[in-house]
Amino acid sequence: MQPYLTIFLHLLFTFGYNMKKFSPYFVVFASLFCFWSCSDKQTDQFEVVGKIDGMPDDVLVYLEEIGLNNELKIVDSTRSNNKGGFLLKGARAGEQKLYRVKMGNKWVLVIDDAAEVTINANWNKLESDYSTKGSAGSASLSKLLKNIYSYDKRITELHYTIENLSIDPATNDSVITLAQADLEKINAEQSKFMMAYADTTKFLPVAILAAFRSDLEQDQGYLKQLMASLDKRFANQSMAKEFKQYLSEALNKKSISKIKINDLAPAFTLKDLNGKEVSLDKFKGKYLLIDFWASWCPPCRAENPNVVKAYTTFKSKNFDILGVSLDTDEAKWQSAVKADNLSWTQVSDLGGWKSSIVSLYGIEAIPANFLLDPEGKVIATNLTGAKLESTLSEVLK
Repeated sequence: MQPYLTIFLHLLFTFGYNMKKFSPYFVVFASLFCFWSCSDKQTDQFEVVGKIDGMPDDVLVYLEEIGLNNELKIVDSTRSNNKGGFLLKGARAGEQKLYRVKMGNKWVLVIDDAAEVTINANWNKLESDYSTKGSAGSASLSKLLKNIYSYDKRITELHYTIENLSIDPATNDSVITLAQADLEKINAEQSKFMMAYADTTKFLPVAILAAFRSDLEQDQGYLKQLMASLDKRFANQSMAKEFKQYLSEALNKKSISKIKINDLAPAFTLKDLNGKEVSLDKFKGKYLLIDFWASWCPPCRAENPNVVKAYTTFKSKNFDILGVSLDTDEAKWQSAVKADNLSWTQVSDLGGWKSSIVSLYGIEAIPANFLLDPEGKVIATNLTGAKLESTLSEVLK
C-alpha cells in the first residue's frame, strides 16, 4: 500500500473491509481516481441532494473529491436543514470522479455520472445502508458497498468466534473445524459475488472496486479474463488502459520481496512503543514472524485477528512475533496496537514508506511477513489466514 492511498483506504476501512490479502495492483486503482479530473472537455455542473431521515439540524456537510498526495479536495459545503436535507454542487468533466459526501463524522461515496445524485438514508445507519437516485453509477456503487459491508460483518464475526473457540481448552476440535468451514464458504460466496459484479457493472470505477477483492495469487485466471473484458467494455477510457497495464505487470511479478527462502534475514534495530531499541538479534534461537503492517492499512487490520490467534496458539512452542509498523503517527500506531490486542513486541521508526527497513527488506505492499528459523534464516514469506496457522503447525510440531 503506497503512502498517497492513506485517505482513500481509510474510507474503505470504515466500511469494514476484510481483505484476505492486499494485492499490489490495487495501488493503481486509487491513484487513477486522482487523475479523472484531467480533461479537455467542457465541464458541466452536477448536484448532490441529501434526504437523510433523522439527521440533526445544522450539520456541516462537505462534498470532497478524492485527490492526490493524501488529500481530500473540498468542492462545496453547506449545512443540513431541519428535515435532514442539503444541496451540494460540483463541476464534472471527462471521465467520472469519485466523491465523499461528509456529514459530521459520517460519510457516503458517490460518482458524478449524472447531473443530479440524490442520497436517501436513515441517519442512524447511514454508512451501511444508504441508497441513491438519479445516478446509476452511484446506485451501483452503494449496492456494492452494502454487500461488502454485509459479507465483511459476517466474516469478522466468524473470525472472532474461531479465535474464542481456539482459546477455550474445553472446545472440541470438530466445532472449530465446522466454524472454519463456514468461514471458507462465506469467503467463497463473497468472492463469487464480487467477480460477477466486476464482470457485469457498466461503471469502470465500480468494476475495479469489486475486482480488487480478488487474491492476486489465487485468482490469476479470473483477473486475466477481467483484463480482456475491460478492454471491450471500457475501450475508450484511459483508466481501463492504465489498470490493465499495471495488473499485467503485477501478475507477472513472482515476489514482492527481494528476500528469498533460506536467506539470512537482514539485521536491524528499531525502537519499541516505549522508545527502547530492539534488535533482530534478540530473537535468535526462536522461530520468529516479522510482521510488516500499519494502523492505516485496512488489509493489515483485517489480518490482525489471524496473527493474534497464531501468537496465542504457538507462543509456548519457541515462537515469537516482531511487529514492524510503517506508521508515521505514533498515537495512531499505539492506539491500533491496543485495539487489535497485539501483545507481542512492536517496533517502528515512524518513517512510513521512507523507513530504511522498507528498502532493506524490499517491501512493496503490506501486510507482508517473513518466518525465520532459530538461526535467523527465512523459511516462509507472506503467510496469511489459514496458511499462517497451517505452516506454523507444520514447523512447530
